[in-house]
Amino acid sequence: MKKATDFFFDALANKNRFNILMHLRNKEICAGELQKNLGIGQTNLSHDLKCLLNCGFIIMRKDGRKRVYKINTETKGLVDEVAKHVKIYERYLKKCGILKEEKNGRI
Repeated sequence: MKKATDFFFDALANKNRFNILMHLRNKEICAGELQKNLGIGQTNLSHDLKCLLNCGFIIMRKDGRKRVYKINTETKGLVDEVAKHVKIYERYLKKCGILKEEKNGRI
């Protein structure tokens, strides 16, 4: 049986979902602007936003016909810390042979 931590990492390990959170760190954004900024198809964006909403990482409010998304406070702190660590360890991450093998399906 999957644990809550498994679901947590399933949600955040998805590149599109994490990029959505990165874009929401500093401002509220409507779905159309997210789609334009990230180059994600509407169906995939809707799916990822629904996941982030269901998991409690973001909140949504309606502004007329638009849906405006905002990262919640706790998630913002987490994403800010991850972004900081990614910057610090970027050179190591880029040259990690194990990650490259996993990406290429060799492990």
